[in-house]
Amino acid sequence: MSPEVRDHERVRELLGREPRGRYEVVVRDDLGDPVVLRNDPLLDDGTPMPTRYWLIGTAEIRRIGQLEAVGGVNAAEAAVDADELAAAHRRYAAERDAAIPAGHDGPRPSGGVGGTRMGVKCLHAHWGWYLAGGDDPVGRWIERQLATIDVTVDEARTVVAHGGATHEFPWGYDNLTDRWFRDDDPPRPAALTNALGTIDDHLDDLQRLRPDILTGRHWVFHGPTIVSLACLDAGERLAPGDHDYPRATAEEVFRLVATEPEHDRAQNPGLPSEHVDSVIATSCIVQACMRRFHLDAVALRVAH
Repeated sequence: MSPEVRDHERVRELLGREPRGRYEVVVRDDLGDPVVLRNDPLLDDGTPMPTRYWLIGTAEIRRIGQLEAVGGVNAAEAAVDADELAAAHRRYAAERDAAIPAGHDGPRPSGGVGGTRMGVKCLHAHWGWYLAGGDDPVGRWIERQLATIDVTVDEARTVVAHGGATHEFPWGYDNLTDRWFRDDDPPRPAALTNALGTIDDHLDDLQRLRPDILTGRHWVFHGPTIVSLACLDAGERLAPGDHDYPRATAEEVFRLVATEPEHDRAQNPGLPSEHVDSVIATSCIVQACMRRFHLDAVALRVAH
């Protein structure tokens, strides 16, 4: 079987039907499977085809669908500069229209990305164009969303959000403290090991259920004790924003809070008194994530 025939059969399988026009596979995954098609501007029967780049890869369709399901279309339109988006639509249309055969006098495709003239109609169309090399501000926005993993730590749970999907495990700063860190001051090494292992077991489940979590490299941690952890590191109360937390710093802070008696921790001018005990559990959660996913740095979001 020739590569062309093999490609056509795979495209037909992914579409669930016979393609209705000429196309070219322009983006493939690591195994060579088609991810994006570049369509001719006219179908075989002369019908205009406004979508020049068509996202076809199963994994990519699922990831973008998850973003759309949580309001990604409206969020992208609100986040992207309207003039930049309008210019992108014009570039897309110009490229597509340039491929129309000379002398064609029938119906012609109209609109920009996904056939729309303004705003955002479909994230799939934008992502397909962007993956194929298109200069698309919506594609850049999608890339940031897919690369960002938000971790919210509260009293009794930790929620990991990525690409429109969430995963929750039942340990937060209060119940982890109650389970492992109430009896000894400072905590025993075995208690620290057990707490880290408990969290890592849940992170292992997350990685197994959502292997695409490995594609996210920008981890942002949220929550009241996350703010306290950032302020403890800085030694002072911080203004709102993202506090950079490199791996070496995280290890140093973890050793500090894990070996200091509570009385000594309480002397840190940045650490609020209400989180003197729970900051150990918070540090464990952040540390376990950094170790499991080999993160060089994360961001601790400070919000008041």
